[in-house]
Amino acid sequence: MDFDVLYTRITHHLATGREAEAISLLKDNLNDYQQVAEFWILYAACHLNLEQWSEAEAAARVALGLNPEHPVAGEQLAVALSGQHRRDEALATIQRVIAVAPEHARGHYLLGIFLLGNIQNNDERILARQATEHALKLEPENPDFYQGAALAADIAGDHRGAMRLLEAGLRIDPHHQGLLRSAGSIEMGRKIVGDHGQLLRGMLASDPMNEKLHEDYAENFLAKQVVYADRWWLSIPALAAVVAFGHAASLPVTLIVVVLVLGAGGLFAWWNISTYKRTEKPLPSGYIKDIHARFPALPKAMRGYQASWVAAVAGAVAGCFVPLAGAILMLLGVVAGRVAAALIFREISGPPQNRQDPEERRVHLVRLSGGYAAGFWKRVLIVFAHLAFFGVCMARPSQMAAVPMWSAGLGLLMVGGVLAYCQLRLGFKNNAFAYGLAVSSSAKARGFALLRGNIGGMYFIGLHLVFGFIAFVLSLSFLGGAPQSSDGSGGTVDEEPSGPVQLPREELDRLTRSPAPMPEEFSFSPMPELPDIPSLDQ
Repeated sequence: MDFDVLYTRITHHLATGREAEAISLLKDNLNDYQQVAEFWILYAACHLNLEQWSEAEAAARVALGLNPEHPVAGEQLAVALSGQHRRDEALATIQRVIAVAPEHARGHYLLGIFLLGNIQNNDERILARQATEHALKLEPENPDFYQGAALAADIAGDHRGAMRLLEAGLRIDPHHQGLLRSAGSIEMGRKIVGDHGQLLRGMLASDPMNEKLHEDYAENFLAKQVVYADRWWLSIPALAAVVAFGHAASLPVTLIVVVLVLGAGGLFAWWNISTYKRTEKPLPSGYIKDIHARFPALPKAMRGYQASWVAAVAGAVAGCFVPLAGAILMLLGVVAGRVAAALIFREISGPPQNRQDPEERRVHLVRLSGGYAAGFWKRVLIVFAHLAFFGVCMARPSQMAAVPMWSAGLGLLMVGGVLAYCQLRLGFKNNAFAYGLAVSSSAKARGFALLRGNIGGMYFIGLHLVFGFIAFVLSLSFLGGAPQSSDGSGGTVDEEPSGPVQLPREELDRLTRSPAPMPEEFSFSPMPELPDIPSLDQ
């Protein structure tokens, strides 16, 4: 087969996603063109599309052996090395391509993309932006380069510049999938493309076989499930504060509190069900099953939230009559809610498919720790809300006072515990706190930034663990026994009598009457003999 015809057919197969057929056709013509560098470039392109990195690397090296200065073969080798998480080798390879062909725009673009994938310091962040913008200058009509430049500008903190690049790229190609997908991750990018979920659904309608779009669509749905974590963290302590008013009250008041508990529980359930329905509504029919298959922990988390709600409402009703039993049920509801939230956070952070791959594990732990560390001040406000609920519970002391403390303590301990685990597993250089400071410092100051990041991370973790442990211990002490009134009678403060004390008549007589002495209570000693006293007459 003539090479031009072969090239056209292989290119068409790659464009239509028929890589297996393309590889088969190349094998049939191997004897005729095995000494042609472009033949091996086509071979490498097929394996790159299939993400078969080692095979792509081998084909690219053969092409470079036949033509050491071929820029396309060099960039293919760099992409294959990057796919195998060999970052330093990929950077060195693409820099050789740029040195050989400085006007090869895609070389500059790939240099920026490789750097953006794992920035080590601020110098690399600046270089990534310069490289992507230089590629754009060499090929100003390439929408791929606008995507890279927009991402680099966004990571550099220039959100307005990223928006301008995004808009310029979409003017060239309004249907460019890379630009449209990147709009969901760029700050304020949704102002241009609208709701990301609706956008992805429209893209899927025009390209239903695109696996990347399906993955983005499922991740967009998963990200919206985070909203329940804070709701459950606050709702159960709030319910315990309502129950506190029914403790040791008259029967009508207790029944009113039970009705309030059931009404609040029903309203909370309706709120969350309606939120879930709104999130699920844009999904195509039956698509939720596909999402559950991609994220197997998600249905478990939903069942955990349901179990948490049932335990909380049942415990609240029981707490109006038997505070200890009700408090235990509500504490179990708190545990179920926090476990459900932890399952969703774990899925969002992208658990590694290959647990033996250190780079996948590193990315997963960095994303997991970043998710837990985010929203510190919102977490502070939630803890203060727990303290307010605890104060309400203490107005009528019972075991219900343990619920807000347990909830606050468990929430803080989970955050601190997960962050401590990630800190230890990632080590001194790669943990999220150190990495966050290192990428904003220069290469020379990287060591000092890592030190400051580790110290700050340990302080942050310790803050959560110490206060969480204190709240947890307090909750156990309140669960063991509610504070009693100071007279030791076992009654509450409201049960103290007011007005003059009326004592029984018999008790009054006993206190006011002088007791009659019994004979045996007296002892008589003999009178001493008096000496004879002479009479005065004498």
